[in-house]
Amino acid sequence: ATMLARSFKRLGESAVRGFASSPRDPTAKYDFIPAEERDKGRIMDVTLNHFLPTEPHSVAFGIDKETGKELMDWIVSKSLNYPFSYSIVHKETGKTIGFRLMSVAHRDSTKVIKLFIFKIKFDNILSILAVMSAGMKEDIWKFHPEANKIVRRELTFVHKDHQRKGIAKHLLHVGIDFEKLRLDGYDGMVSEASSLANQTLLAKNGYKMLMESQRESYTWRDGRPIVFPDTTSSLQLYYLNLRK
Repeated sequence: ATMLARSFKRLGESAVRGFASSPRDPTAKYDFIPAEERDKGRIMDVTLNHFLPTEPHSVAFGIDKETGKELMDWIVSKSLNYPFSYSIVHKETGKTIGFRLMSVAHRDSTKVIKLFIFKIKFDNILSILAVMSAGMKEDIWKFHPEANKIVRRELTFVHKDHQRKGIAKHLLHVGIDFEKLRLDGYDGMVSEASSLANQTLLAKNGYKMLMESQRESYTWRDGRPIVFPDTTSSLQLYYLNLRK
């Protein structure tokens, strides 16, 4: 068990940076395919066997496929109900090597699809991480009181053997029509980024960091610091305002 305070640092608004460009075109070797319910098995396999063993917060907290299966199943199932999720397929092998899972959040909780309301009960480490993320999910409405409906990036992952090929950058907004989102009443896009790679990608592409968990809060009950496998130091909340 751990003792992790729910303390966050709020950040002021900063100037929106332009979208970063990349000379790499990953579509030559990879297919980016809208994800559907029939893809759940393949996405779950990647999530449990490749995402959890490498995602910094999961590694730091010791979350494996057994302790994380129920939460991952909930996130994947919810995301596949919306039109914004994508699978990445390696053309040469036909294997799913990554994904972008997205859902929709409403200020008015009565508009949330009832099937996907968060009802799972977790114990110990996993519950702490879930509560931290849930706190950020709620705080987005405080930062943007004008927003009522937003697209939420739930999970984004690229297998380690296929990284540094421009995939994550291409995946960031593939299949997303910003003008259509505005016309459909979406006010922004939000992400709770838990890895340094995703935090860096979002910051370089117009997303503003609004909040982050405090590094000193990551402490085991006996006082030992929770150690991350890389230089990731916090969970960060990012937002892209579509109402400019």
